[in-house]
Amino acid sequence: MVNSKDMGIKREKNLLETLQFLIDGGDYSKGSSFLEKAKRYQAAACMVPGHPLYTFRQENDQITNLIQNEILPQLKIWQQDGKDSVALAKLQNGVDRLHDLKNHYSRKEISIYPLLVKNGLASEEQTSKLWQMDDDVRDLVKKVASVIRQDPMPDKYFVEALVEKMAYQVLRLVFQEEAVCMPLLEDVVSTKDWHIVKQDEIEVGYCLIDTPPRWDPTKEEIEENQLYLDQKSDLNKQIVQAFHKYVSQLSHIDTNIKSSDILKGDESYPIGDSNTGPSLIVPNMEDIVVKLEVGSLSLKEIPAIFNVLPIDLTFVDAHDRVKWFSNSDRVFPRTRSVIGRPVIRCHPPKSIDKVLKILDDFHKGYSDNEDFWVNVRGRIIYLSFFAVRDAQDNYLGCLETVQDITKFKNIAGTKTLENKEKFDKKLE
Repeated sequence: MVNSKDMGIKREKNLLETLQFLIDGGDYSKGSSFLEKAKRYQAAACMVPGHPLYTFRQENDQITNLIQNEILPQLKIWQQDGKDSVALAKLQNGVDRLHDLKNHYSRKEISIYPLLVKNGLASEEQTSKLWQMDDDVRDLVKKVASVIRQDPMPDKYFVEALVEKMAYQVLRLVFQEEAVCMPLLEDVVSTKDWHIVKQDEIEVGYCLIDTPPRWDPTKEEIEENQLYLDQKSDLNKQIVQAFHKYVSQLSHIDTNIKSSDILKGDESYPIGDSNTGPSLIVPNMEDIVVKLEVGSLSLKEIPAIFNVLPIDLTFVDAHDRVKWFSNSDRVFPRTRSVIGRPVIRCHPPKSIDKVLKILDDFHKGYSDNEDFWVNVRGRIIYLSFFAVRDAQDNYLGCLETVQDITKFKNIAGTKTLENKEKFDKKLE
């Protein structure tokens, strides 16, 4: 029986060989042996139902099955004469289901990529390049969904090439996750951090699978894992160097970021670990009262007030790192993994320069607020960004507010305490 140490050695050896294969220009479609070994050598803890890596692999299996056993076969049937309406309908349905990729990629971007940074396996800019690849695939899926519903349809050979390109790019990311990213993280991420990722999952949702079972490691399991990590030597430096080289080859996207732009202040600010926790914990919060500019509130009342506001709030501190967000129902997912991260790394790469411009204007005092509105699945969402300053006009950070204002479109008449029953009856 192979013990965990031997399995770890095999996993690292296969990972290094996989990276070298890709760096040398190897095509993922010819790397099935690397993928099979990555699955065979995975850590035992990651094979537990409910574990985040187990869930990612479940989703990748479903993504692969959907493409290979539904989308591509129906494409071939339709492409024979370009007139088979049944095959076309099944193709359209398959591509529609593939839109669930957004949940898979979103969880990867806000939970997995930060783990690469936290464990010294990638820079923030490198993870932005990985994020851009996800965005490119998402855009390609949307384009295919639009093209295969055109009337009249484009040339069948054009459609075939476009769908096959989409399938290739999606499956390439599956290979990248399964054979590179996951093995890279299995032995360096703590059970405690995986538990945080697990809690973040619910905020975002899943892709082509039912909600996974709970996974709650015991205190003993967390401590045992931490002891193992403390005693384990660092990940093979050759692997880290090969991974960096591989990421640099993946994309040459210019995000227009200089190293000096990423932080506006203290670079030693803690990133997403236990150091970002509170230095003071009061068991009986209602006994602690904070005097404010007008009146006072207890430490129990303050978060309760934030949680009932019909507005999502996020505060980015003076160092441009996410420091806090409200725990109310959110329009856009926000997970604990973002706490302590540079806020620009919580946005798609194509938005980074715009976010930097807003923050730079806030820092320099050129602007005090910006607002935007977007349509999200029929809902009108209003977003505002406010520069937060103290009484001496020193910049403290940026407050983002997000509100669903759809219902305000149809407000008419006057609702008062005297006539509220009339309006309430309309809602019954």
